Amino acid sequence: MSRPTPELASLLNAPAPTQWTVSDIAHPFVASYVWLKTLLATLFVAIFRQRPLPTSTRRAAVAVALTRAVGAVTPSPLLIRILTEIPMALLGGVLKRARALDGVVYRPVEITVHRARHEPDLSSLGISPAPCDDDTDGGDTRVLGAEWVATRDRFSAGLRTDVVLFLHGGAFCLYSPRTYRPVTRKLAKLGFAVLAVDYRKSPQYAFPCALHDAVAAYLWLVRDLAVDPDRILLLGDSAGGALTVGLFQILSQLDLPKPAAVALWSPYLDMDPRFGAESMVENADKDFLSILTNRKLGVVRMYAGKEIVKKGKDAMDAFLAHPFVKLTSAQPACPVLIQSSPSEQLATCIFRFYANQDPVTAQVQHDLLVDTPHDPFYLGALIPLTAKVDVVALGLERLWTWWLDVQEGTVPRGKVQRKWHADGRVEVVEDTTNKAAQG
Repeated sequence: MSRPTPELASLLNAPAPTQWTVSDIAHPFVASYVWLKTLLATLFVAIFRQRPLPTSTRRAAVAVALTRAVGAVTPSPLLIRILTEIPMALLGGVLKRARALDGVVYRPVEITVHRARHEPDLSSLGISPAPCDDDTDGGDTRVLGAEWVATRDRFSAGLRTDVVLFLHGGAFCLYSPRTYRPVTRKLAKLGFAVLAVDYRKSPQYAFPCALHDAVAAYLWLVRDLAVDPDRILLLGDSAGGALTVGLFQILSQLDLPKPAAVALWSPYLDMDPRFGAESMVENADKDFLSILTNRKLGVVRMYAGKEIVKKGKDAMDAFLAHPFVKLTSAQPACPVLIQSSPSEQLATCIFRFYANQDPVTAQVQHDLLVDTPHDPFYLGALIPLTAKVDVVALGLERLWTWWLDVQEGTVPRGKVQRKWHADGRVEVVEDTTNKAAQG
């Protein structure tokens, strides 16, 4: 276990009340100057000199530098929404209207969530419904937004097979299915029928609201649409990866029908900044997750909720140790595909999750997309991330091939970790499948 660092530990503390002094007034100007200087220096290196990731494209290096700079200084999710979510939503709107170009259809849907049918009692798992009970009339139903994404042919044939329940990323406080349309479009073109869930976000809705929404969407698929669980893939991206693992754990522990498999893209499986310090610090110049170390923004505090923050350190420590927040010890009893970058700031918690899988009984494969930042499938849907060979395109093809293996029941037991390089090489780091077969 890594040692906690004072700098990262301070992210858990609420900012002190403002007392206006000369220092407080001068500090924003000094901080802005330092930020601008750092930004310009980073862009100069990304454009004219050796890039932090050797085989990354110049556009990727510049995009990572700009995103990192914005995430480091923004005091509110609102600014990030203006700079990233709004343009991506506009692009998503263009994609929806241009479906004639590639045959992909985006169809919003409102899921009517019935408490008795779609929201099982999770109190035995330490999950309370109280923080996200937003009904004011005491009703038994609520509406959950989502979006179907599939090719026209899939819509015509029906949405009963190769179904992806997609939980997007965004640090639990950002984005929506609309902003992720460049990603879900690629999944649809592979052959999937994608249900992208617009789960509730912090700070308005803290933990465990998003988790309740994930459970409701899955049970709606199984119980209302009669989709065979064996034809469902749970796919989570970044923060959505945590919700995906949490969803599978809930289904397992409540003995509910489980999906065929789980796929995780750069999953955010441990929110405690004190114990992910290795990659969070060492990969800071290669990645763009400065939003997670931005103390003013307080992503962890927002997801924990005001009540936890008010109660202080002990309550926050208990929240961070909650088994549906700290998910690195989870062991999903199904085929699992992890796709992430060895250079990303979440690498420590992802490696820890992989290491905790049983080398004999697990069915876990971990693809490392070399020289990409965090969440390569999102950024890679917009610009090429690596020169020569597009490892993101290879990763998507690999996802579909693995899913076919899942459907055929040919995913071997054991753990396999591979590095996918931009020159086309595939390097096997670990393979315990022979040991599992002999066992």
